[in-house]
Amino acid sequence: MAILFGLFAFFAAFASFGLLVVAFILFFTKREYFKRTMIASVGSFGAMVLSFVMMGVLLPNDSSEDVARADEEPAEEEEVDEVEESESEVHSVELDASINFDSTEDEIHISGDTSFEDGVTVTYTISNLDHMDEFIEGDIEVQDGEFAAKVDISSFQDGEVHAVLGYYPFAQTEDITEKYGFEGEYIGHDHIDDFGEIRFEETFVRSHPVELSGSGDTATDSFSLNAGFAVINATHQGSSNFALYLKDEYGGQDLLVNEIGNYDGETFAVIPQTDDFYLEVKADGSWEASVSQTIPEEVTNEDDSIEGTGDSVVFVDMSSGNKRLSFTHSGDSNFVVRLNGQNLLVNEIGHYEGTQTFMFNDDDVYAFEVLADGNWRIDID
Repeated sequence: MAILFGLFAFFAAFASFGLLVVAFILFFTKREYFKRTMIASVGSFGAMVLSFVMMGVLLPNDSSEDVARADEEPAEEEEVDEVEESESEVHSVELDASINFDSTEDEIHISGDTSFEDGVTVTYTISNLDHMDEFIEGDIEVQDGEFAAKVDISSFQDGEVHAVLGYYPFAQTEDITEKYGFEGEYIGHDHIDDFGEIRFEETFVRSHPVELSGSGDTATDSFSLNAGFAVINATHQGSSNFALYLKDEYGGQDLLVNEIGNYDGETFAVIPQTDDFYLEVKADGSWEASVSQTIPEEVTNEDDSIEGTGDSVVFVDMSSGNKRLSFTHSGDSNFVVRLNGQNLLVNEIGHYEGTQTFMFNDDDVYAFEVLADGNWRIDID
């Protein structure tokens, strides 16, 4: 309204100024009616002056209002900033997960507990490191603080399987990223990385057991083994010497069994690299052998007593630390205990009872290989 009024005053002043100029010219003609016109023009000039004054008074009012508004706007922005700052709090998050391979079902089992709110997505990627075109990806949604999935990998070829599970900010919905941050900046967790990701990784060897059988002395066909370990379960029905060798293509060999007569037992072999191998068998009767490279789904806990008869391989879930190991054996022949096929713990003949300590550097599953002809027992403190 003030602007419109100002424009009107401007045009009125302009018209008054024009009339004033004409009046001055006519004044010098000395005619009476022109003098009256002069007086009217002076009045118009006064109106012009008044109009400009009004323009000067009214127009700055709008500017003052604009300045006042500009002064008020930062206060509103500060108020918004304060609200955003109060909503951007760091959330202390718990996220625990386990990834296991069930070799009997050919499945990767994923499960975990978390304090993330429902609707958060954890993403898994499972790939065959020996066959990179084989991989599976998927998402699991958190419900009631838990998540779980079973992933079928029966389509994979034998090889080293790598499983990764993680929280990734880019995989979340808009509501989740607003709460926890587009780069996880509002998450408090001991193992979160610079990208706001929390990851868990496990590697497994997937292989189907190699089943072999024959009678008498035999050199088997070659078969492939992955780097790591192998457990050989063998039986023999005969009365003479039974010897079993694991050989590679370059002439290297590992004597697994050397017994007389019938035999039924398990032995452990370290496989230094992925390669082709074969069994060489010395026997006078029928024999069978199964070669496996997987850790059983059910393993023994270190708090449980480990016991058996004859040659055996037992996988034990150990925590790190210096442990006291107690051994007993009631047989008449060799009593040998190795850890992971490398650390010799016991090498005695006949009855034995003794203790020793061993430092376990990592929380992990360890293989105890026992060669014996009688009953034996291992206790871990």
